[in-house]
Amino acid sequence: MLPLTLLVPAIHLQTLVIGGGPNPRNNQIAIESNVRYIGRLLTAGDSFRVLFADGSLTSKSVLFISEKPSEESNIGPFSVPGSRFTYREPNLPRLDGPAVVDSVRSELTELSKDRKTPAFLYFTGHGSLAPDLKVSQFDLWNGGRFAVPDLVEGLKNFDKDKPVTLLMVQCHSGDFANVLYKNGDRTQGLAENRVCGFFASISARVAAGCTPAVNEENYQDFSSYFLAALSGQDRVGKKVSGADFDGNGKIGMNEAFCWSLVNDEAIDTPICTSDELLRLTAQMTDDEVFRTPYAEALRWASPAQKAALEGLSDRLKLSGDGRLAEAYQKYAQLDPKDMKKEPILGFRFICLARSVDLGHAMAKQSDRVLKQRYATLVKDESQNPLRS
Repeated sequence: MLPLTLLVPAIHLQTLVIGGGPNPRNNQIAIESNVRYIGRLLTAGDSFRVLFADGSLTSKSVLFISEKPSEESNIGPFSVPGSRFTYREPNLPRLDGPAVVDSVRSELTELSKDRKTPAFLYFTGHGSLAPDLKVSQFDLWNGGRFAVPDLVEGLKNFDKDKPVTLLMVQCHSGDFANVLYKNGDRTQGLAENRVCGFFASISARVAAGCTPAVNEENYQDFSSYFLAALSGQDRVGKKVSGADFDGNGKIGMNEAFCWSLVNDEAIDTPICTSDELLRLTAQMTDDEVFRTPYAEALRWASPAQKAALEGLSDRLKLSGDGRLAEAYQKYAQLDPKDMKKEPILGFRFICLARSVDLGHAMAKQSDRVLKQRYATLVKDESQNPLRS
């Protein structure tokens, strides 16, 4: 008979989901749907914890648009007379507590006690800018906030070799890429952690994904595209293909990210941690980057980056070897309030082309520690935490 310890299945991933809005009016059903979606994609037996809204399964805290308005449509403190807004109790795979600061800190402390198992942190809700901190924050229940310094502090007890993946899909989420740096401060050098992340928007812009509409098949937001590509099925169970750009039979997060850049029809401007690291440390100016012939950029690109450059070129009707310069002149200055499709796709093309060229420049740098850190980051971004 096998020892009891050998009969206990190994946990390959620790997942923590922080979800919900700061109040019922901003706790839309699409956010709740994201929690259910990620729950369906995780491997059975792996650690899965959920902090959501007020932490109650009985309070009517989830906002949705009712197809059949009833007398309940206008109950509650955030009701709008004459609207079809309705509130109901959460419908979640599990609920372990409220999305408040103390709970988030406590969960991160628990995750840090396992010093080896990879951790996956998924933030789905609302984000805003915190002028007093000059960074963005995740808006927790009842006015609480979890800003970049809070996440940095929460990760300090994690073993430096413990892989941590962030997926943050709230507005202004790109600021959280600063967890790469000591104390979240770009001027203090790289932190000693092993964190990679994917974010729905640059810090100056809002993101999609907070609709009160109930039809999930119509959802268009970074979560929907990224997780569909990563898992091979969309949020209503339909098969999704086309993201295995290197043909190895597996989908990495880097491939899901590039697939999303081309296919995401929403207002999102996604970035990842390697984008942030390159932008700050690679020794190449924008003037040099966007003088690069397109053929050279394609040669330097990974298979996923190449597919995304080609896909975005097609959507933007860009052609010729000078298209990087053409796109830069036309799309580099994206107005944070611009919600039109072409400028957003153009901005995605600019950001991707910059990362391709800066990645090539990184290889020429003499700083071995920096180059090793970048190589580790690229490797971690190519993993798939949902398919251990």
